[in-house]
Amino acid sequence: MALMKKLDCFWTLSLCLVASKLCKALLDVPKLPTIYDPKFIEECVDSHNEFRSKVKPSAADMNELIWDNELAKVAKSWSIQCKFFHNPCTKKRYACIEGHDFLGENVYVGEIQSTPKQIISSWYNESEHYNFENTTCSKICGHYTQMVWANTLTVGCAVSNCPNLLGHSAALFVCNYAPPGNEKNYSPYIKGEPCSLCKRDDCRNNLCQFLTEKATQPRACHLLLLGFILHRIF
Repeated sequence: MALMKKLDCFWTLSLCLVASKLCKALLDVPKLPTIYDPKFIEECVDSHNEFRSKVKPSAADMNELIWDNELAKVAKSWSIQCKFFHNPCTKKRYACIEGHDFLGENVYVGEIQSTPKQIISSWYNESEHYNFENTTCSKICGHYTQMVWANTLTVGCAVSNCPNLLGHSAALFVCNYAPPGNEKNYSPYIKGEPCSLCKRDDCRNNLCQFLTEKATQPRACHLLLLGFILHRIF
């Protein structure tokens, strides 16, 4: 009887120790940002644009990227699957988002403490393996060419905790792009003086700015008002 009580105490103590370590492990895992976190969004967008603005050779037609919530939702829905390969829907027409054709995608797995800028910087560093003149890679460089694809206009990213991928706590970071890049036998951008091939005269930090629907509405109203005033005068 005394032996049974000792065994019960031993197992109870063991369970308490395991529970204590589990709780500590859970507390040690940093809280990951959501796709609606303003700081996360800003860091993702600004990091992409920073690297897009300083490609070598310089780009004549590099667009400035803006955030797209729908792309971020696609990235999140895939990152929580904790699968370190590309989302199959990105290669099927209109399969990820209604109204979108194919999507571009970059995927990264690493330490959970990694920041968006660190990850995006690692993609940009693949430029060392890319030959712009003959559009070839000596090593992996597809992440780089996607993130500096000039015609891309929008990006959405997400991160999830995936402890199974590295055998310990790891982050799966996914970014989706529209329009997509990495078209075979095409350069990611046109070499030339920054912004020299922008469709409009809007240029900021070596990047072409494009007008979203929300941005064009005030301008259209201003033009209509100006036309009305000129009509009354003349």
